[in-house]
Amino acid sequence: MSDDALQDWIVERGLAGARVPALLDGFCRRLVAAGIPLARAHLSVAMLHPRVWASGTIWERGKIAESIDVAYGFDRGESWQVSPFRHMLENDVRRLHRPLVGVAAVLDFPVLEEFRAAGLTGWFGLFHYFGWAVEAMTIRELGVIFSWTTDAPGGWADAQLAEIEHLTRTLALAVKSSSGDDMTRALLATYVGREPAEQILAGRVQRGSVGRDAAIILYADLRGFTDFADAAAPEEVTRRLNGCFDAMGGPIAGAGGEILKFLGDGLLAVFAPKAEGGMAAAAEAALAAAQAVIVGIEGLNAAEAQAGNPPLAIDIALHQGEVTFGNVGTAERLDFTIIGPAVNEATRIESLCKTLGRPLLISDSFLEAAPALRPRLRSMGHHRLRGVREPREIFTAD
Repeated sequence: MSDDALQDWIVERGLAGARVPALLDGFCRRLVAAGIPLARAHLSVAMLHPRVWASGTIWERGKIAESIDVAYGFDRGESWQVSPFRHMLENDVRRLHRPLVGVAAVLDFPVLEEFRAAGLTGWFGLFHYFGWAVEAMTIRELGVIFSWTTDAPGGWADAQLAEIEHLTRTLALAVKSSSGDDMTRALLATYVGREPAEQILAGRVQRGSVGRDAAIILYADLRGFTDFADAAAPEEVTRRLNGCFDAMGGPIAGAGGEILKFLGDGLLAVFAPKAEGGMAAAAEAALAAAQAVIVGIEGLNAAEAQAGNPPLAIDIALHQGEVTFGNVGTAERLDFTIIGPAVNEATRIESLCKTLGRPLLISDSFLEAAPALRPRLRSMGHHRLRGVREPREIFTAD
C-alpha cells in the first residue's frame, strides 16, 4: 500500500470526524489486504485530561478495535515498570524491534514472553511525539506510540518493517488530528462545563455574544470554610475542598445539572429544561441533587470526624428565573458565564440558610415552576432579600 493511497483513504473519511479506533481498524485491515502479516496492533495517544493520561486502542485480526483509557497513576503499577513502552518513552527510543522466535529472539520484557506463548513471532514498536516534554516524568506528551505484532513464521521481514514504519508516520498524524477534537472538547468541558464547551466550539467566541433562557439555579456554599482555611495547612484545605466538591459534583451531574462555576468554597450550577418534562422536571432533578449533596456532605463529615477533623456544613439555594449566558470579559480574556438578577437572588437566598438554620432553601419562583413539589416543601415565611424590592416566600424540604 502506497503512502498516497493511505492519505487518500484517511481524507475520504474526514479527519475531523474520524475516531481513533476506526482509523486503526481500517489501517490494519488495509495492511493485511496488502499482504502484511499483521496479527495484533496497539496504539496509545497522550491526552490532556485531568484523569486520563492516554487513550489506548487494541486491534486483533478479525476483531474490531477496542479503546482503553489509561488513568494517571498507571506508572506506579508493576506492569508499567517492565513495559517496553516505558523503556521507549523514558529513553526516547523511537523504534524498537524484537524477534520473538528463533536464535535471534530477544525477550527482555515479560509481555514479549506472553506474546510468544500466544503464538506470535515478532514485535515492533514505534514512537512519534509532537511537542512538549514533561521533565518530571521524562515522557513526551501529545505523542502516539504503536506496536505491531505478527504470527508469520520467522517474524517480521525487514521490508515489512520498513513499510510499516513508513506508513505509520501518516497514521500518527491522522491519530493526532482525530484525537485532537476529542481532546479539545474534553478539556474545554473540564474547565467551563459541557454546554458552554459545545457553544464555544460551535463558534460563540465573541465578547457580548450572549443569550437568555430560563433555568433552575443551584447555588451552594460551604459554611465556616474561611475559618477552617485560616487554621489548616494549604494541602489539607485543598484535600477537604476537593472532597466536598466531589460530594457536590456527582449528584449534580447525575441529575443532569451543569456546574458552571466553582466560586472559592462554593459552586454555581444550572438545570436547563429538557424537551421532556420541561422546567418541572428540571426542578425535580435539582431538588433531588441538592438533597443528595447534603447527604453526601454529612457522610463526608462523619468520616472526617473519625479522623479528628472539623465538619464543614453546606448551604444550598434553589431558584428559578431567566439568566443571561455568554461571553463576558475583556477583549482578550473572556469568561463564558451566566449573570442576571436571578443569579443574584440565588446567592441572597443561600445567605439565609444560617439565619433560618436550614441547609436547603427554595424560592417561591422555584415552586411556581414545579407546583407538584409543594407537598414535599415547608414554608419558612416571607423574607426580604438584599437588592430585591418585594419580600419572597422561602421554602425548605422536610
